[in-house]
Amino acid sequence: MKRLVLYLIPLGLIALFVFVGVLPRIKNQQELKAAANAERTREPIVNAIPLRQGSDSSGLTLPGQIRPFMESPLRARTQGFVRKRLVDIGATVRQGQLLAVLDVPEIEQDIARARADLQLAQANLARITSVTLPGAVARQDIDSRQAAVSVSQAGLKRLQELRSLQDIRAPFSGVITSRAVEVGDLISPTSTQPMYMLSQLDRLRVFVDVPQNFYQQIGIGTAATVVVPELKGRVLKGIVARTAGSLNNNTRTLLTEVVIPNPGRSIPSGLYAQVKFAPQRGQVSTILLPANALKITPQGPVTVVLDPDMKVRFQPLTLGKDYGTTIEVTSGLTGSERVITNPNDRLKEGMKVRLRRAGVSQKPAKV
Repeated sequence: MKRLVLYLIPLGLIALFVFVGVLPRIKNQQELKAAANAERTREPIVNAIPLRQGSDSSGLTLPGQIRPFMESPLRARTQGFVRKRLVDIGATVRQGQLLAVLDVPEIEQDIARARADLQLAQANLARITSVTLPGAVARQDIDSRQAAVSVSQAGLKRLQELRSLQDIRAPFSGVITSRAVEVGDLISPTSTQPMYMLSQLDRLRVFVDVPQNFYQQIGIGTAATVVVPELKGRVLKGIVARTAGSLNNNTRTLLTEVVIPNPGRSIPSGLYAQVKFAPQRGQVSTILLPANALKITPQGPVTVVLDPDMKVRFQPLTLGKDYGTTIEVTSGLTGSERVITNPNDRLKEGMKVRLRRAGVSQKPAKV
């Protein structure tokens, strides 16, 4: 009996250990395994919000280059030496004002010879027309002498016009912004360096290259605001005067010209500026996608749309302007969809999901 008790005690302890320690652990492992299997087969939980529609009230801001309203390089049309230089850079000149005088001695000699030729031709014509005897002079001879007079007159007039080209005059009123001539310099019509650069600065042109995505927002008469960083606090108002009408084949941009007034010529040309175009009236509302709902793939940007049947759909997008927290969508969405925010890699096309919380409808936003 005593031996039996000694055998039963260890067996009881072993049974107690199995019942208290092993069985609960096995049960816990089975429960964890079942929970893991349920988690793997359970529909993912996602957050979805409705899309917003808004109108762009910020306008379009692009860099621009300020240029004179009119600018012309002044060159000589005849070869000669500079005898007088009457203006320098920064000088304000009027239309027709004399800027420089060239010295061309050869022209004076040519004019003297042309005058002598004209006098000879006129004398020959007078001599032949003085004959009064009928039939003594052929009509052809008279016509030849008259033609010779006309040719001599034309030659003299041409040389006189060339002599007038010795005077370099301003074609319009403006400011001399460049000078590359000095007294005694030899000037040639084929020279690549102009004598003067004349600019009209009472008004200024601002040239802007508008990207293809935004060219439809620009039209003749569109209001624009020009801001120069160095002119702190000064805002220049202008309008779009003209556009190139065709996009550049290399840059895919539309050259646009904004005209701004420049009273007192206080703003020099050549400045860099920021040009802000006012939004056009009646502009169609745009679809705004939250930035955390955008997913970039090798095929391009997409968003994960939650369909009414709670299934996932990957929708390709064409993006517009980036506003930071939201991004404009130009195509791919209608604006009535719900999109999943912060989509993870577990989501697959057509997968059914559960919604964690319904998105609160939001009013159209202005950016």
